[in-house]
Amino acid sequence: MPIRCSAPAILCLLASFTGFGAAMAAAEPQALDIRPYEASAVCGAHVPQVQVIVEGVTGQGILTVELYRPSERDFLKKASRIHRIRVPAQPGTQRVCFDIEKAGEYAIAAYEDLDADRDLDQKWNMMPAEPFALSNDKPLAFAMPKFSDAAFRVTEKGGVVRIRLQK
Repeated sequence: MPIRCSAPAILCLLASFTGFGAAMAAAEPQALDIRPYEASAVCGAHVPQVQVIVEGVTGQGILTVELYRPSERDFLKKASRIHRIRVPAQPGTQRVCFDIEKAGEYAIAAYEDLDADRDLDQKWNMMPAEPFALSNDKPLAFAMPKFSDAAFRVTEKGGVVRIRLQK
């Protein structure tokens, strides 16, 4: 991983050769790659809306929350994803909101991208290697759950979903 340095170029070069580069990089906050279209909707500003309360966030990297439409075949794939929100992870509990067009059945998936590489790291068995959660707090077993395992109903007034990241 390259060392980022905001000091004058000669000092950065010197720091990299003398071993101070890592210390200088650690002192600088890492810029997170979060794009404007990935922002949360303003909570309470639209009806219907799905408010997602994510518990157990460590505060490292990026919190990613995704909203899915019904699909047993394409659940957790881009084909059934309605919207993805990315926000800087804050320790404890975080809230994000999705504006939706109509009442219906939806599902939520969330993960804390600890290394902020915009990707869910996976173990050898394809299960998440980073904190992960689904609506209904469906525990992960030997395979990823189906849409029906994570589905919830949203009324015309909207809804609130509370999930806890599993480590």
